[in-house]
Amino acid sequence: MPLTIVGCGYVGLTLAERLQPKRPQLRLTLTTTTSERLEQLSPLADQVEVCDATNPMQLLNALRQSSSAVFCLGPKGDRQVDANGYRHTFVDSFRCLTSLLPQLPELRQIVYTGSCSVYGDAEGDWVDEQTPPEPSRGYGDILLESEQLLSGIGDRRVCILRLGALYGPGRDLDRRLRGLAGLERPGSGATYSNWLHVADAAGALEAALDAEWAGLVNVVNDAPIRLRDLVGRSLQRQGLAPMRWLGQDEPGSGGRRIRNTRLKQLGYQLEYPSLDQSGVFAASQVP
Repeated sequence: MPLTIVGCGYVGLTLAERLQPKRPQLRLTLTTTTSERLEQLSPLADQVEVCDATNPMQLLNALRQSSSAVFCLGPKGDRQVDANGYRHTFVDSFRCLTSLLPQLPELRQIVYTGSCSVYGDAEGDWVDEQTPPEPSRGYGDILLESEQLLSGIGDRRVCILRLGALYGPGRDLDRRLRGLAGLERPGSGATYSNWLHVADAAGALEAALDAEWAGLVNVVNDAPIRLRDLVGRSLQRQGLAPMRWLGQDEPGSGGRRIRNTRLKQLGYQLEYPSLDQSGVFAASQVP
């Protein structure tokens, strides 16, 4: 199965590393937007291409020999980008892809790492793949438009994995949260968040490729967590001063709890079912 991973950032690189035992039977092509990463990626693949997914020639070259493609797109660099930057990264890339499909008859399977942010705020209620998305204006509705472009492809097998917030090696939660020690914040911290270890993001992608999943699949762990619990446990574990919440949350800030029932029905078993089971929180501090 010749495979191209378009975008080798946090998730794409983890997937490429995970797939190494399947080589050389698996012919693997990786793409990056910068030539500086060619040396890093070359040992992991048969071919590495510098590719801007909005460039028709570059994207065509990256996909020409593959029967499957995984799109792990993200804005270039670590800086925050505006809505126009998001639109260029996601919407323009998939418009480019759809324009190229007549020239890619061998490409039968397309998998995309989307985001659970398309659900918008559900006031803390549970949502699943049948819940109509209500994204916030700006980033969320751009991501939904990207999904819709892919879902409109009728002659290929398309799977959209809606990922939760990512953590894992290089994205340590304690390090990210320690700057909140001793601070005050508006609200009560009751907003729910939904997390996913990067190993499970890569694992679900591998499963989607192997079993040829189609449609929407939420990829999150089993345990949505309120922001106050997430921050509080992390700061306690690090021996830091707690953060103080100043009052009630405003309407539209309850977040959502995301069901992963379909993920499990498809046969995927999470390696990290909760933050507590991935070493983020000490077991003795779990209530």
